Amino acid sequence: MSGIAAIYRKEMQTYFRSPIAYFVVAVYLVGAGYFFTYNVFLTGTATMTETFQSMSILLVTLIPLVSMRLFSNEYSARTMELLMTLPLKAWEIVIGKYLGAVTILLLMTAGTMIDLVPLYLYGNPETKTIISGYIGFVLLGMACLAIGQFFSSLTQNQIVAALITVCVLLGFWFVGHLEGFQNSEWMRSLFSYLSFALHFGDFVRGLVRSEGIAFYLIVSAIALTLNASYLEWRR
Repeated sequence: MSGIAAIYRKEMQTYFRSPIAYFVVAVYLVGAGYFFTYNVFLTGTATMTETFQSMSILLVTLIPLVSMRLFSNEYSARTMELLMTLPLKAWEIVIGKYLGAVTILLLMTAGTMIDLVPLYLYGNPETKTIISGYIGFVLLGMACLAIGQFFSSLTQNQIVAALITVCVLLGFWFVGHLEGFQNSEWMRSLFSYLSFALHFGDFVRGLVRSEGIAFYLIVSAIALTLNASYLEWRR
């Protein structure tokens, strides 16, 4: 655990010494605030349903900016060789970096909670649905970060890592739309199950299903396992 803690501390110092964390968090909070203002005050709907949907799309497009530097920056700074020679297991490096990125995600999530103040002051929202939406939001972000971290380990170019991650995440988000084009029942079920949007939609509606939780955790675990296996192979 000490190895994970050391990598985690290093990641947090790196995030807050560079402008990328401040930029991503600021852009996300401004975007989320805009969507909240539009959906609640301009449409007169005192719920977070539409705001959560908008926040999720914004997350999918911005989270690669957080994950792109996790390993690509180590390659470009020529510190990857030093990192790999440390007396740490590959999975400790992967988990330490991942926890650092998840911390940024949690900060982004906590920042959006300020929108709940006027919602409770001037409306009567369903607390259960809001909690469910935030649970789904964090799980979605964790899966996206794990995927982005894996692709960051495959290339030295941060921009390439970000672009690949965006394409893959958008693919997972919209894959559910292909369900209607399939004749086979198992293919329809497969595309439906792989859809980030459909699982997140359940959380937004207040349905905290074990299937949805397991899906995001399995995606995260697979991506992190591939990440650790690739680093072990490089050694």
